[in-house]
Amino acid sequence: METLSGYVEHIIFQNSENGYTVLNLAAEGEEVICVGMCKGLSQGESISAQGEYIDHPVYGSQFKISGFQVVVPQDSIGMERYLGSGAIKGVGPALAARIVKKFGDDTFRIIEEEPERLTEVRGISERKAREIAVQMEEKRDLRNALVYLQQYGISNTLAVKIYNAYGESLYGVMRENPYRLSEEI
Repeated sequence: METLSGYVEHIIFQNSENGYTVLNLAAEGEEVICVGMCKGLSQGESISAQGEYIDHPVYGSQFKISGFQVVVPQDSIGMERYLGSGAIKGVGPALAARIVKKFGDDTFRIIEEEPERLTEVRGISERKAREIAVQMEEKRDLRNALVYLQQYGISNTLAVKIYNAYGESLYGVMRENPYRLSEEI
């Protein structure tokens, strides 16, 4: 099993029901076509993916993802790329640049902990600041749920179904009666 790290440059296809995704990953100075179950993954996100290279008869060499973790961008370039990628509805490249210019490497912390400060950026109202914070939180919640369920050997495909069915209450279900999943999902 190999590990490939980079950022999602472009999502070519994503099935909203099961999470099957085809994407371009900018990794180590080259573009790699990756395929796999990546529900909730957005353009511009940085990931560390585990899997193997396969040779598809029609599409050629691809990296087949068996598991992945989203890596939070640590620098302002990665943050701007993520925010401007379309991952957060209503934030384009220009607004992302203004946000990151204002808050620098502290951008994600501000969005998560002090979203009201986003109104300091030209073009962001209080309502828009709240919407941005909510979207960031929703994406984080899905990723946390996938990581949590993976520790029990649950595939990403099944984890997405569980998250869609239970949302944040899945942790309680897992603690109280995990067999409920086999009956209901």
